[in-house]
Amino acid sequence: MEEKKEVKEINEEELLKKVEKAAQKGARKANFKQILISALPTLIAIGLLAYIVIPKVEMLNSKFNTVFHIDDSIVGRDQTIDNDGVFGYTAADFEEAILGDSTKLKKLEVYKQEVSDVAQIIDTGLLNWGVFTKNQLITYNGTAVYTVDLSTIRKGDIVVDDENKVITLRIPHAVQEEINIPEDQIQFGDTTKGLLAFGDIKMTMEQAADVQREARTRMQQKLDDEKVLETADRFAKLSVWEIYSPLIKAVAKNYSLEVQFR
Repeated sequence: MEEKKEVKEINEEELLKKVEKAAQKGARKANFKQILISALPTLIAIGLLAYIVIPKVEMLNSKFNTVFHIDDSIVGRDQTIDNDGVFGYTAADFEEAILGDSTKLKKLEVYKQEVSDVAQIIDTGLLNWGVFTKNQLITYNGTAVYTVDLSTIRKGDIVVDDENKVITLRIPHAVQEEINIPEDQIQFGDTTKGLLAFGDIKMTMEQAADVQREARTRMQQKLDDEKVLETADRFAKLSVWEIYSPLIKAVAKNYSLEVQFR
């Protein structure tokens, strides 16, 4: 029998640490903004006094602009959110909160579906006569697990809408892992025998593997017919939103998160 395939999940303790870290960073920015706002009247008064007292204000203003001029053509700087310079948040703030240590991002289990199939084994016996024929039913009970690989998320998957204050996170579609059929979930029915048939049905390991392979194929067809993957995709969006929405709120409470597929 095949070994059960391991599916890694996000560690809740690691997620809590990320939320705390993002909240601390967001709080520092908010406090800095409040300090500057409270000092703004004083700064304005000083500026007016300088304008009245210091001669050649226009020359001084020209020099000031030259020194502190920022070239809009600079490539690679962080996008500033809120359009208010140091008072706002940058795309990098949200990227750090979402990506964090990318090496710790793993496959997230978003949905699980039970599926089964019944196989019939027929041993025709001597000369294929019915009196020598033996039949047995084998029920295979398996589980299909659907995951989203969060380790594939990159900076380009994080889109910032500074006008509507929305962070859009693009993720891969859910993927079905191989159907797992535990040995203790295989049920062998009673053997039905013809009048002259004796003993139980015996199969080699290769024959048993072939029967299970055919059963798995039929199980997969059931999953496809029921469009379970589409259901898993809906749960994928919800699961990812539940993980990353607190991180976004920890950085900036007035921003919301939307999850889309690539």
